[in-house]
Amino acid sequence: MKNYILSLLMACSLTATAQESTDPNMGRAEKMFEFLLDNKADSLYENLSAQVKPMVQKQQFEGILNKVEPQVGKYQKHGAWEVQQVMGQKCYVSMVQFEKTELGALVIFDAAGKMLGIQLVPAAAVKKK
Repeated sequence: MKNYILSLLMACSLTATAQESTDPNMGRAEKMFEFLLDNKADSLYENLSAQVKPMVQKQQFEGILNKVEPQVGKYQKHGAWEVQQVMGQKCYVSMVQFEKTELGALVIFDAAGKMLGIQLVPAAAVKKK
């Protein structure tokens, strides 16, 4: 039984690694979300696509969690990243659990792997049915 669980864990790990190696934006999405959690507005801004930077101010990335936590409670955890098509755009989505509710984290990249946007959305907008 112990070997079966170990094999299962290794298979899950290899599957996640294989998926990430075929789509580098999976790892990028996690990194961008870590920047959001750590309130690293500078790092989020630095990873923006050149076409988006003129439309966004670095200060817009500051304290994102502080702004939503009064409504949804403290951040608790988030799930694995998956690719979804949202309004015709390839998006990277992770379900995020807060004390009071669940939200979806949505990250979008351009073809060069630069971030076009990151946001927290209602879970129903991205949760698979």
